[in-house]
Amino acid sequence: MSKEQRRLGRGLSSIISLDALPASLQQSEPASAPGGKLGVHEVPVEIVMANPYQPRESIDSRRLEELAASIRQTGVLQPVLVRKRGESYEIIAGERRLRAARIAGLSTIPVLVRDADERQMLEMALIENLQREDLNPIERANAYRTYCTKFGLSVQELADRLGEDRSTVANILRLLELPEQVKEMVSRGLLSMGHARCLLGISDASTQLQLARKASELGWPVRRLEQLAQSAKKGDAAGPSSQKHPARPQIALLEQRLSDALSTRVRIAESRRRGRGKVVIEYFSLEDFDRLMGRLGVRLNE
Repeated sequence: MSKEQRRLGRGLSSIISLDALPASLQQSEPASAPGGKLGVHEVPVEIVMANPYQPRESIDSRRLEELAASIRQTGVLQPVLVRKRGESYEIIAGERRLRAARIAGLSTIPVLVRDADERQMLEMALIENLQREDLNPIERANAYRTYCTKFGLSVQELADRLGEDRSTVANILRLLELPEQVKEMVSRGLLSMGHARCLLGISDASTQLQLARKASELGWPVRRLEQLAQSAKKGDAAGPSSQKHPARPQIALLEQRLSDALSTRVRIAESRRRGRGKVVIEYFSLEDFDRLMGRLGVRLNE
């Protein structure tokens, strides 16, 4: 068995028969199609519905237009895989082709009908995208979580089905612990999986976001972010013990606003004497220090 076949997991051989998949997955018998005939059929595009378990959350509009242009010239060369749902059909694999066909103005689209339950629908949609490497890390993490939640699978069981190491699957799922703004950066490709894993080692969400912004803006390599994340973790360990009492809500709000304005962690420590205290602005490198001085309007080397 090839490495590609092992990665497909189990339970797919009964629902798919496309040239792009290994031979072991091409032995199933298709379900009955319109008119009781088997094989590929042309059906109206308006009765083909999207896959509710599609793991891909966004499709590049430019690439979709390119596919539509190609379809206008040559038609849909590979049928979409569907299952029958009453008088309509539901996509198992091939949603990009369906969308592009609609953009191209086609009235019908070739389909290959298969029997598939909900588990197989989700499994096939996930694996099709994984094979083509179409999912970004956050989409993949969301798909894994949906898979585990929907069917009550443990991380180990999911890893077994996908042919992955348990640690790999667990690390991908951990990405969902990141702040929403950081996950958005990862989804958009502004940060890599490696960057995201560095940030997971930091417990403070505001520090995660600040370092993520700087890594994106300054183009830090993963190694650079890893070093700064280690420094930030030391600060996390020292921070709580240095304050006997949590900051008042008004002070916490000011800290957050200053942190957002300067893209770094800012702490306000009030003194016992009313109206006194100190503001601590953290930096994680000499370049970061220079950046902060620029933000504060302080000219250096004059």
